[in-house]
Amino acid sequence: MISVYYRVKAGESLSQIARRYGVEEEVLVRLNRLEGVRFLEEGQQLRIPVKEPVRHRPPKPAPAPSPEPGPWLVLLPGETAGEAARRAGISEGFLFWLNGMAPGQKLYPGQRLRIRP
Repeated sequence: MISVYYRVKAGESLSQIARRYGVEEEVLVRLNRLEGVRFLEEGQQLRIPVKEPVRHRPPKPAPAPSPEPGPWLVLLPGETAGEAARRAGISEGFLFWLNGMAPGQKLYPGQRLRIRP
């Protein structure tokens, strides 16, 4: 029989741990000599029988690096031309010029604006 050891966390019950590992509570009681024990203690170590070795979740992959900003920017709701230009790292005038617009021309949320030549 293969066993793993589990360290009890605060507030956990034997029934919760048994359910998590798919084991009968009585098996855990017998295997860990818990007859007469009413509560588990935080940090207590329990031996748990398993049919197959427990496979731990693989570590989360590192987040992908941010892609190079593309040549477009989508205007956010409530965002002004100046705010969009700052977000793109360009001047407001250059934003209007790149998009063939007159300075101060009305922009709309969701509008796609060129931010690179």
